[in-house]
Amino acid sequence: MSNKLLEVKNLKKTFGGLKAVDIENLSFNKNELTSVIGPNGAGKTTFFDLVSRFQQQDIGEIYFKDKKITKSQPYKVSRLGLIRTFQLTKVFDRMTVLENLMFSGSSIKNDSFFQSIISTSSSKKYEKGLKDKAFEIMKDLNIEKMSESYARELSGGQKKLLELGRSLMKNPELLMLDEPLAGVNPKLAEDLLEKIKNLSDQGITILMVEHNIEAVMKISERVVVLAEGQVIAEGSPQDVRNNNKVIEAYLGTADE
Repeated sequence: MSNKLLEVKNLKKTFGGLKAVDIENLSFNKNELTSVIGPNGAGKTTFFDLVSRFQQQDIGEIYFKDKKITKSQPYKVSRLGLIRTFQLTKVFDRMTVLENLMFSGSSIKNDSFFQSIISTSSSKKYEKGLKDKAFEIMKDLNIEKMSESYARELSGGQKKLLELGRSLMKNPELLMLDEPLAGVNPKLAEDLLEKIKNLSDQGITILMVEHNIEAVMKISERVVVLAEGQVIAEGSPQDVRNNNKVIEAYLGTADE
């Protein structure tokens, strides 16, 4: 039985003649913490957008859990268990932290108009389950004391934690983190790294784009390096660190 969770084949995306993504074949295994790195403009976020279906590729195929999702809508991919975060956090500023989490964890079948006006025993039980789960996640992320704070009152780092919590409410099988440490102070960044590693240890497959190379090397099991939309190296952190193509991509050649 295949251990592949996500696979892309002949995936290409161009913008005005510029190749943003040009990947022949790339796969990610279950229960693996993989980081995607590369210099600015390498195509990392575009790759995330294509896989999570927030952008349409020019050509290519995408498979998640052996299911072809090439033409799927983002919400359908999310329901399959592929959940992503964004460089710029997307939280509901006018909702409390608790409300943000409960809203993210609610399902369509329990959000009908009928359910909203009639409080049944099953709906009460469902809501209590959501609330308990939200508090469990807040406790794990150390934001429990902010449960009644509005999201707009949080710092940038705290919003990153909230967005991570919202993702966890959806029970991800594959969690795609787009620059989770961006704009976060060093102490909170260390805490976030530890929490990401713990999630991986709990069996959640993690795919992370991050510019903090030292952080990447510290927790990743595998590193994929993009440059000009193409994969130029992949392997263990140590292998990638010593790869001449990677060094050139970041530092340029002697001629340059």
